[in-house]
Amino acid sequence: MGQQPAELKPHASARHFLGAELRCWRQQRGLSLARLATLVHVSPDLLGKIEKAERTASLDVMSRCDQALETGGALVRLRRFVDHHPAAQPRSDASATRPTRFMVVMEILPVGPVDSDAAPLVNSGGQPRLYALHGGQSR
Repeated sequence: MGQQPAELKPHASARHFLGAELRCWRQQRGLSLARLATLVHVSPDLLGKIEKAERTASLDVMSRCDQALETGGALVRLRRFVDHHPAAQPRSDASATRPTRFMVVMEILPVGPVDSDAAPLVNSGGQPRLYALHGGQSR
């Protein structure tokens, strides 16, 4: 009898979502990790780590998985999505459901002489600077 599959957390990050989608497609096609690995010429261990978001898949591997699983390119598109979203640190189950809180503060001051002790809040073109304070209290 095979190993119990690890629980996936597709909402933890883009990489986790890609791994969950890979597993979903693989299971829908009725393939084991070993069989898919043979079809795409990688090790079952690598595919397992990709599914659990422990490794980042290459575009080449995802392309071969797309072909073997007949996904219409869904996995390569998700892999490209991963490139544009920074890797998130794994979060605890409690923090995964809690939204990140932040406060944005914006001040617009007229361009002109600035108090010598204060930093200017506008750039030389008169555009406001935008400050984001992560973890701030909401009002």
